Amino acid sequence: MKTGTLYRLYLDETGVPSLKTPSYYSPYFILSGVLVNQNQNEFLKIAADRIKFKYWNNINIVFHSREIGKRENNFSILKDPRIEADFHNDLVNFLTQNQVKAIIVAVDKKSASASGWKDKDIYEKAADEIIRFFIEFLNKKKSRGHITIESASTIKDIAFLKKYSFYLSNGLNSLNLSPTNIKDLLTAISFVSKRNFDIETQIADLLAYPAGYKCMCQDGSKQTIPNSYEDRICNVLQQKLITIGSKNSFIRLP
Repeated sequence: MKTGTLYRLYLDETGVPSLKTPSYYSPYFILSGVLVNQNQNEFLKIAADRIKFKYWNNINIVFHSREIGKRENNFSILKDPRIEADFHNDLVNFLTQNQVKAIIVAVDKKSASASGWKDKDIYEKAADEIIRFFIEFLNKKKSRGHITIESASTIKDIAFLKKYSFYLSNGLNSLNLSPTNIKDLLTAISFVSKRNFDIETQIADLLAYPAGYKCMCQDGSKQTIPNSYEDRICNVLQQKLITIGSKNSFIRLP
C-alpha cells in the first residue's frame, strides 16, 4: 500500500475519567483529537503566536479552555469585557481559518455507569473509537498517520498503547485491512507532557470545550445563546468534523 501525506493526530481531554465524581463536575468525559496535515504545523504556530503576542507580548502562553472560561491566571485580562470580546473574535477566527479537522469522543458517564462500565472502560473505549476513526480516515486518504498524546496518567497511556498495539497486530477486519496495512497507515505513537507546548494540543483542548457544551445542550442542561462565544465556537467545531460514509467524527458513547 502506497501512502502519501502525513497526518498527525494530537489528543487532549476534558472532564474527569471517573464514573464516581461530584455533581459539580461535567457529566461528560471528552477526548478531543485534532488532525493536522504535517505541512500546516508552522502556520498554526505562527498564527497562534500572533494572538499571544498581541495580548501578552509573550508567545509562551498556553491556550487552556478552563482558564479562558474562568478568566484565571494569564487570562485574568479577560475580565475587561472589551479585551474579552476582542480575544474571543481573534480566537474564533484563528480556529475557523486553519485547516485542522477534529475527532471527538464524548462519554456520557451516567449512561456508561448504567451500562455497567468501569472507570478503566472510559479511556479504553474512547481510545478505541478515536484510533479506529483515524485509521479509517488515513485509509480513505491513502496517507500515513502519527498519534501524539498529552500524557495525563498511566491508565490513559496504557489504554492507548493497548489499542494501538491491537490494531498493529490484528488489522481492522471491517475495512479488510491486514496488520501490514495498518503498519503502513499508522506509523507512530508518542507521549508528551504539557511542557511540550504543542499548539495542536492546545487546539484540541479548545475544541473539547464546545464538544462538552454541545452534549449538555443536547441533553437540555444548557442552552445556546445566539452569537455568544459558546455558540460561535460550537459552530467552529461543527465545521471541523469529518464525515466518512455514514459516520461522523463526533462520537458519543455508550
